[in-house]
Amino acid sequence: MAAAGIYGIAFSPYVGPWVGDAPVLFNTYTVDQVTQLLTPVAKQFSLIATYGQGTFVWQNVPNVQDSNRYNIQAARNAGLKVSAGCFQQGANPGADSINVDWTKAEIDYALDQAKTHGNVVELVIGNECLWGPNSTGAIVQLIDYAKSKRAPDFNGSTLPITTRQRWDVLGGVNNASPDYAPMRQAMLQLLAACEGFVYANMYAYFDPNIASQIGPNATQSVFTGSVTNSMNSTMAALRSAFSSQNVSTEIRIGETGWPTQGSQPAQPNVYLANAQYAAWYYEAMKSWSVANGVKTILFEAYDEPWKGSADGSNSEASFGVWQAEGSATAGNQYTLTGEKQKYAI
Repeated sequence: MAAAGIYGIAFSPYVGPWVGDAPVLFNTYTVDQVTQLLTPVAKQFSLIATYGQGTFVWQNVPNVQDSNRYNIQAARNAGLKVSAGCFQQGANPGADSINVDWTKAEIDYALDQAKTHGNVVELVIGNECLWGPNSTGAIVQLIDYAKSKRAPDFNGSTLPITTRQRWDVLGGVNNASPDYAPMRQAMLQLLAACEGFVYANMYAYFDPNIASQIGPNATQSVFTGSVTNSMNSTMAALRSAFSSQNVSTEIRIGETGWPTQGSQPAQPNVYLANAQYAAWYYEAMKSWSVANGVKTILFEAYDEPWKGSADGSNSEASFGVWQAEGSATAGNQYTLTGEKQKYAI
C-alpha cells in the first residue's frame, strides 16, 4: 500500500500541437514516443494514473486503437507502475447514460495488459461520469463485470477495482432531499462496490473564493495558506458526508493540480495560472497530503493542447509539469523531439 502523500501523477500521451483547426489525432502516437514521454516522469514518480485504454467506437463497434493502448506497456518500459483507467464509452450526460457493453472493451484490454506486463496495481473505472442514478448504476455494473473477469492473482496480490469522480458528486451521498433519493441509493451502492478506496478529484484552483484570497502577486506563505485551507475545507466536507452515512471507503485524491497559463469559465482569473504558483502548489500538496494521511495523484504529467483552444488560452490544456517538444505537419503525424520540465518538483 502506498504511503500518504503524492505517490503518482496522471498521464495521457496526447501531447501534440494543433494542426490547422484540429489537434494531432489520438491514434498517432507510437509506443516508443509514449515510452520517451514517460522516461523523465519515472525519475520523479513511481506510478502513473491513466484514463483509458484507447477504445474508439465506429459503427457501434468498440475497437482499441488509440494511443492510450500503449500506456501500460510504455510504463513498464520506463519502470513505472500504473493505476489503469477504463474510460466510460458512449457517455451521454444529458441522458444520464453510459454504454456498458462498449466500456467492457476497455476493461477486457486493461486486464489483458495487466496480465501481460505485470505493472498494473489497480483498475479505475470511469472518470467524472456520475450524472444521475442510471450512469452511477452503470459504473456499478462495470465494476462488478471487472471483478468477474479479474484473475485472482496479479504478482502475488489482488487487483483492486474502484472509480474516480468529482469530490462534490461523491459528497452527494449525504443529500437527504427526497427527489435525490434514487441517486443517493446508487451512490451508496457504488461506494460499497469500490474495493477499499475511491478516488475524489479535488482542486483548490476551482474554489470560487481562491482568487480573492491569493491575488496576482501572492507570497508563497499566502498562497500555501490559501490552498491548504481550501483543501482542508473540501476534504472535511467529503469526510463528513461519508461519515454521516457510515461509509468507510477510504478517500484518495484522484486529481489535484495547478495550471501554468490561461483561464477557463470555471476559473476566469488569468493571473492565477503561472509556473511559480504551480510549483508552490506541488509543495503545498506534498505537505498537505502527508499531514492529512491522504494518498494523492498529481494532475498531470504533460500539457495536452487538444483540451483547449488552438491559441493555448484555455488553462485546461496547461496542467502539465512537463511540456512535450515536437511538431506535426498533419493531423496523423507527430515528431517528438524532447520534453521540457516547466517547473521544479
